Amino acid sequence: MEIIVSDTIGFCSGVRKAISGAEKALKDNGKIYCLGDIIHNKGVVNRLKSKGMIFVNHIDEIPKGSSFIIRSHGLPFDTIENVKKKVDKIYDFTCPKVKKSHKLVESLKNYRRPIIIVGNREHPEVKAIYSLTEHRGIIIEKPEEVRKKLNTDECYVLVQTTFKPVLFYEIVKEIVSITKKATIYNTLCEETTKRQQEVKELAKEVDLVIVVGGKHSSNTKTLFSIASGIVKSVHIENADELTKDLLKGINKVGIVSGASTPNEDIDKVIEKIHNFKE
Repeated sequence: MEIIVSDTIGFCSGVRKAISGAEKALKDNGKIYCLGDIIHNKGVVNRLKSKGMIFVNHIDEIPKGSSFIIRSHGLPFDTIENVKKKVDKIYDFTCPKVKKSHKLVESLKNYRRPIIIVGNREHPEVKAIYSLTEHRGIIIEKPEEVRKKLNTDECYVLVQTTFKPVLFYEIVKEIVSITKKATIYNTLCEETTKRQQEVKELAKEVDLVIVVGGKHSSNTKTLFSIASGIVKSVHIENADELTKDLLKGINKVGIVSGASTPNEDIDKVIEKIHNFKE
């Protein structure tokens, strides 16, 4: 069996910065709080827990005077303001590419045109961006929502960094068809887009694509959606989920990973495949 690993693999630059920063902050503080998971990867989250990071679901769980991390997806503006009232130190590990979207919204929100956010309304990145519009933005996930939600001749448009490009372009086409002046900002992450292009090409060359990454990771789920539309594919979080039956009759397997998947997880998948072959 031939194994082909995608060129762009492991942590993206934003995740790498967040994790290395978090580990340094833990060394300096011993204990540090994070609202929600820092990234969508259970293994990494559990490793940080073992080093002293405490993940909470509500601000009330954060003691006064503690240290706090803003996760890679960012947090809503009002949430950050409330956290500031409780903690002594804040480390902001919001992905730099997400930060660019924040600055863009800040520069646009005082204009009269509505701000359209293309993305998954339940994704933490989208929630954070929406909060910066002072809750006056319009979130659109699907092309069919455009005519229902958009009632204006002019608008600004930006997109969740990990959104599926093809779907973004379809939504933009709908927006342009019903507006006189739509200013489009392509805020898609180049690294995420590159992974999507690579999985599309890889899927044409192999009998099976193994997508390694968190089950709640938006960019990982998109990779699986693309691959499974072309060839037999499976989405696993780690090597423990890989079985010999999945590889039955497979001559060539491709491996790709989400942006929050550490290299060691991919190495373990490759090692397990080699063990199956013996």
